Amino acid sequence: MNNSKTEDFYFGISDSKIYICYFDNKNYELKNTINFDIPGSIDNNLNFKIISNLLKENIRKLEKDLGLFLNSGNISIKSSSYQNISFSVKDIYDERGLDKEVITKLVRSAMQQFYKSEKYLTIIHVIINKYIIDDKVYNFFPDYKKFKKIILEIELICLNRNLIDKLKNLFNECKVNVKKIVSHDYAKKFLNDIKKDDTFCLSAYEILNGANQSEVIFIENKSQKHSLFDKIFNFFD
Repeated sequence: MNNSKTEDFYFGISDSKIYICYFDNKNYELKNTINFDIPGSIDNNLNFKIISNLLKENIRKLEKDLGLFLNSGNISIKSSSYQNISFSVKDIYDERGLDKEVITKLVRSAMQQFYKSEKYLTIIHVIINKYIIDDKVYNFFPDYKKFKKIILEIELICLNRNLIDKLKNLFNECKVNVKKIVSHDYAKKFLNDIKKDDTFCLSAYEILNGANQSEVIFIENKSQKHSLFDKIFNFFD
């Protein structure tokens, strides 16, 4: 079997079912999917071992069908712990050009402020809803303007921290590297009305391929306790 390079695997998770979806990135389409029932939420410790065994079994089945190793994937999860929290962060300079460094500093500041007071939630998505630059409002990143004062209105999409830890432990148990976790309650808002997303995977695929241009996609710093990042990208790259 080969390692997949031009394809992506996604896992859609609800309280009753797990979907495993296989996407062809060359043609931007869902090629294969399997699903199986689970006894309840993975948040319940009593279910963990049962779900782990079911997941391993179905991963092996899909690997055999496709002739590929499933070593990594993205997760889309629907959870009642979904919350969106708004933040405003500000900085003032003598004068400078607006660039990635300015935005990164402000986004990092918002995340740090959040984690100082929040013990039970983890940030899954970061969205910049407005850029207020020298009192002028922009809905999208205004390329490299000179400015003195900047305010970002930021939205943080969060899920329960214990749930996220259990998700990571579950997939670690199955020897699958988790690349990104997506909140289905957030992602489904950006799916074309014509498309159905019974698997939870299609909306996650769209989000991770830039469906919301206001979202900051960040790469986590694994050495940090929380999801502070090494790099952010989307509107910069």
